[in-house]
Amino acid sequence: MGQGRLTTADHSNEWPAALKKIAKKSSHNTEDWQPVVIEMHVQNAKKQLDDLLEKSDIRQVVDNYDEQYAELIVSRHPQLYQSSLEVKRESLKEYLEKHFAGKESWQLGSWVYYPWSGNLVHVLEKPLFLESRTIRNKDLVNEHEQYQYAEFTVGCAGMSVGSNVALSLALSGGSHKIKLADGAVISASNLNRIMTGVYDVGSSKSLSVARKLYEMNPYLEIERINEDITAKTIAGFFEQPWPLHAVVDEIDDLKMKILLRIEAKKRRLPVIMATDLGDDVMLDVERFDLDPKLPLFHGLVPGVEELLTKEVSKREWLKHATTIIGPHNTPLRMQQSLLKVGTKLVTQPQLGTTAMVAGAVAAYAIRQIAVGEKLKSGRTLISLDKHLRPDLATLSHRRTHKKHTRQLKRALKSM
Repeated sequence: MGQGRLTTADHSNEWPAALKKIAKKSSHNTEDWQPVVIEMHVQNAKKQLDDLLEKSDIRQVVDNYDEQYAELIVSRHPQLYQSSLEVKRESLKEYLEKHFAGKESWQLGSWVYYPWSGNLVHVLEKPLFLESRTIRNKDLVNEHEQYQYAEFTVGCAGMSVGSNVALSLALSGGSHKIKLADGAVISASNLNRIMTGVYDVGSSKSLSVARKLYEMNPYLEIERINEDITAKTIAGFFEQPWPLHAVVDEIDDLKMKILLRIEAKKRRLPVIMATDLGDDVMLDVERFDLDPKLPLFHGLVPGVEELLTKEVSKREWLKHATTIIGPHNTPLRMQQSLLKVGTKLVTQPQLGTTAMVAGAVAAYAIRQIAVGEKLKSGRTLISLDKHLRPDLATLSHRRTHKKHTRQLKRALKSM
């Protein structure tokens, strides 16, 4: 679902006259996904800004530059942070005067135009903006670690759960260079796990996610691949226009999952995969950067590379995917659901809350690798059921779970 648009009809000719008139006034390009960033310290910045103001359809101007800089100063000084609002305002006057150095506010920082929304936003200069975005990370992430995390380039393949990984990276100040790869469009059913709105239904997943990332940090560098990765394009995903330090695998295509790992092994790059299983998250970390001889998928499917030369049906995909995950790792309700896929369910069920947790868990793993911590290869199950539902730890529930695990294994063998 969401692979491509299911309909191609254009009903705009049926609209009432008032609606047509409003639509005609709007000149926003629905394919725009990169902001226009005018850094005011560069030569000819004023001319660039004048040209932008003349040619662009600006719907809203947001200028809270003073507030951004003032809040940064307060965040740098614990004593000032703990002062009353009146003391803060009085103390900040000298800082603001020194910072402006005789210039008018609009001449500082950067003006960022988001063509898809028509918003023109005045933000801090890049170094100050990035400091402001991450200053509350201290000292959970120290300054050197923050730099390492920001410089760690990541390629996210698959934009459902993968969108949550990318957003978690941006939220926490990681990976200032991110690649997004997905050829699918957003469907209404994707809205339960992709953080976007109804206005994006029918739009490219990678486009929607790129916009969200840029709205969080306009200084990011995003390479957007608006198609599914193939054997012909996978080298470019790893190398162009800049090489990756790690790969996030959140795609469904089994062959591409295999190929991603083969290519990562060649380049000695780690692969991170967070799988949402009902209310549980399974994190797989494959440190091919430390040991390129590691078997794919922790060796759970011997000879899995041979599938590259075979046609894999949906049922076979489900069989191999469940084997990789491990039926015993699948919560009871998820086990019951998987047995209905293809008959009563069109595909495996997913929850948006779990996708969000998966994004955070994957971002944590990436940060540990980026800063050189000893994160080993392996698998970890993060189970909310285990920690929050003591009734699921009863002997009766364990017996029921084992029974369904056996049923699922028998069903897989029969495929």
